[in-house]
Amino acid sequence: MTSRTRQDPADRRRQLLDVACETAEAGGLETLTPAAVAAQAGASKGLVFHYFGTTAQLRRAVALEAIERLAADLAPDDGPLVERPARALSAFLGSVTARRRVWEDIWRGVLAGDPVTEDALRAIRADLVGRLTTLADIGVTPDARLDLLARGWVALAETMTAAWLGEGSTSREDLSDLLLSSLSVLVPELPEPARSAVAEVSGAP
Repeated sequence: MTSRTRQDPADRRRQLLDVACETAEAGGLETLTPAAVAAQAGASKGLVFHYFGTTAQLRRAVALEAIERLAADLAPDDGPLVERPARALSAFLGSVTARRRVWEDIWRGVLAGDPVTEDALRAIRADLVGRLTTLADIGVTPDARLDLLARGWVALAETMTAAWLGEGSTSREDLSDLLLSSLSVLVPELPEPARSAVAEVSGAP
């Protein structure tokens, strides 16, 4: 009689999470349930509950995976300072496009009110601001005024990207140009050399 090799719990959870991400990308976070993941994975619903708890926690896990992937894509850049905003924006658009249905649902507020997801979103938005304005690269922490402007710009960028994902009325290159140009709003508030880098890449005077 052949014995069955017991799978490592971390590996099994990873497999189920991958299936959950695929399921959410196909049908959206609101349709994601332990039963749907179990059916796709060929596992029991009880096993999915074991690893992820409630339906809300399963959806949170998928959202956090998308946020963690974005954080990895926004990793520090050692290239020329002037090129970093464009590369950070390219990484952002590539990451959210790869998981477009999940990000659309996140931005629609499907997980609004979940403190863990909201904390993760605050952190990734701060990281995005740091990368796109190059503040993270020069080791500058924004003051209250710049932080307010930067958070407002991120909200604009998310709204524009969500609209683009939903409508596809322009090219990704055009969207990128629009978003980079809008960074010029922040230029007067940025310290050097970040101001020069953003001004050059956005075409601001």
